[in-house]
Amino acid sequence: MGKKIINKERVYGLDLIRCLAFLFVVTFHSFLNNGHSYVEQIGATVWIADTFRFLSISCIGLYLMLSGYLKCENTDIKSCYRGIVSVLVGYLLACAVCIPLRHFVFDQVYTFGDWIKKVFDFTAISYGWYVEMFIGLSLLVPFINMALKYIGNDKKQLYILAAALLFMTALPGATKWNIAPDYWRITYPFTYYVLGAIVYKLRPKVNPWLGLCGALMSAGILGMHTVLTTDDNYKSFVPQREFQDIWIVVIVVFIFVALYRVNVPKKLGMVLAVMSTGCYCGYLLSSVFDCWVYKLFPQFKTPDKYWLLFICATIPIYIASMLGGILLQKLTDVIVPRKKKSN
Repeated sequence: MGKKIINKERVYGLDLIRCLAFLFVVTFHSFLNNGHSYVEQIGATVWIADTFRFLSISCIGLYLMLSGYLKCENTDIKSCYRGIVSVLVGYLLACAVCIPLRHFVFDQVYTFGDWIKKVFDFTAISYGWYVEMFIGLSLLVPFINMALKYIGNDKKQLYILAAALLFMTALPGATKWNIAPDYWRITYPFTYYVLGAIVYKLRPKVNPWLGLCGALMSAGILGMHTVLTTDDNYKSFVPQREFQDIWIVVIVVFIFVALYRVNVPKKLGMVLAVMSTGCYCGYLLSSVFDCWVYKLFPQFKTPDKYWLLFICATIPIYIASMLGGILLQKLTDVIVPRKKKSN
């Protein structure tokens, strides 16, 4: 327990988590494009839609837990900061693709100077906020890891640390009442990162099906609560469920511990390994596909036809973004060579 992983073979369960997280990203964005926020919260169809929406909100948490799991033993500042260069290069390459499309195809016209400004404030890509968040986290990662190294595998201290972070970032959003101070909510990336590190150190064994059922049940309960407590649209619902809220954290942890050590057939694992290389750049590219593809299917933007929109729009966006992301990541690796690693 807590023994260092020997990275001789790729852990395909982690690739599965990465690919699933990206699918959840595209799915979550579909709910931003199908008008679901303004649908009245009435009926079983809306409850099912809410359930999958809450499942999809786990996307960012899964990525951050994955970072904590994979990076928690690295206390070398130079090594940690080298990874930021690759992230920035991938971002700039994605900007080189997205800016011309936004300007000339989607009529989002700005001056050259405005586009340069948008590159630097991470708005040149609609989902660029993730990049600046990840850079900030990466700057602190070696120091977080030093603290985790000092704690070691002391379960009591690890649990107290997790509880403190959850109290700071996740508990304030549990209800519409103020049951905890919410000043530190925005620091939720630390919470997920540390939870991923704790999983690495303690290696809990959870039956994959039980973990996934736990995540689905949690999302279903959230959806049911939403439908039963308001007849208005979701946009007016309080509190709004966000990435850091405790109920979403529960879903993220259930999914992660269910899949991080799951056995994946080698051939499927090799496919997942290739796919996972395209998740980061694909995430950035997906914004331009969102702008285009969802406009092609206005007739499917009702709860009873969300499944058709998922098949006709969300899945194609996922595939196209993934393929584009793989190509951009290969170019990034040419510009910024990186050491071969298992995940």
